[in-house]
Amino acid sequence: MMATQVKEEAANASQLSADAAELNLVEFWKQRAALEGLEPRADAQAYRWKWRDLEPRLRLAGETVPIEDCERRALVFANPGLGGMPHVTDNLFAAFSLYKAGETAPVHRHTPCASRFVVEGDGGFTVVEGEKCKMNRGDLIITPAGTWHDHGNEGSESLIWMDVLDLPIVSKLNLTFFEFDYGEAKADKSGAHPIATGYQEVTEADDISQKLYSAGGMLPLFAPERRGLTGNHSPQFVYRWQAARRALENLAGHPGSLHDGLIMEYVNPTNGRPVMPNMSFRVQMLRPGEETALRRRLSTAVYFCLEGEGLVEVDGEQIEWGRNDVFAMPSWRWSKFKNTGSENAFLYSVTDEPVVRATGLYREERETADGGREFVVFTSHGERVVEL
Repeated sequence: MMATQVKEEAANASQLSADAAELNLVEFWKQRAALEGLEPRADAQAYRWKWRDLEPRLRLAGETVPIEDCERRALVFANPGLGGMPHVTDNLFAAFSLYKAGETAPVHRHTPCASRFVVEGDGGFTVVEGEKCKMNRGDLIITPAGTWHDHGNEGSESLIWMDVLDLPIVSKLNLTFFEFDYGEAKADKSGAHPIATGYQEVTEADDISQKLYSAGGMLPLFAPERRGLTGNHSPQFVYRWQAARRALENLAGHPGSLHDGLIMEYVNPTNGRPVMPNMSFRVQMLRPGEETALRRRLSTAVYFCLEGEGLVEVDGEQIEWGRNDVFAMPSWRWSKFKNTGSENAFLYSVTDEPVVRATGLYREERETADGGREFVVFTSHGERVVEL
């Protein structure tokens, strides 16, 4: 009797599984462990890409891959924990792009927000909505969602920059559009249609958005209308490294953050918010010998070393970094930084923290000054420490 009952139950279970598959249903009890995680998945890895490995491959690509065949000659950072996906973290796309002297990339726009941070070379530019933004090492250029933009290199040497986009976020939401059918806002000979062209006409004064908005604490009362499709981004399209560096060095005597040293965020000058809605762009300075306290955050980030040398410890593993190295920081990993050199170290980073904060779920667990631990949740009213 018992054996018969067991066989019958097994047959029923097998039939249920077969029926569920045929009807495109999932048996929750079989998927529960994957759906009800006790902590965020630990798929992405903390990983470093060394400049000494990257540079010769980029130079080789410059000699072997014509820009006409690829439009944007880039080597994309693929986190080894993400199964070959071209993502540096779960939610961020990053790459190094190289443009040889005289090369250009045609105008386009897309729903993902994008940025470029100059790694090597001078003479580069991006035209964003008719404004020509010139590039030097360490400068940040943003191209928010829906802004027409094209690139070029007017210098005598190859130009390398770091692209960071929120492409994985936009892709997961199935909101990706790329458009290449640009036409200038002027009529053709018939007077009926815009003229299709591969590059924008420069219609604004060079770097006009920087001139309008980069004076700290002041806003122009005569500023033009926002450019782009959405308008929920900074009207300033270029942020200069020299200004960011000067701001950090002016604070050299300040204790700074226990967990980041001296750190500043590039912001929308009209409201103090991140320059684009899904990403925060930051630069930090670690003084010689400075070591930060442990922390883990419910967000991911990618880092680029501008100057200096040091290490980041992630879940007890030490990863060294130096000039032009890149490293990925996954979500919810214990980490801390140390400057191991004799000079100030400067790190540029991009994080998906704004999109996590928008969900109301952003949180941190961190070491306190007295060596204890605190758990912090963030709300629209600020941060709140929760007893562990």
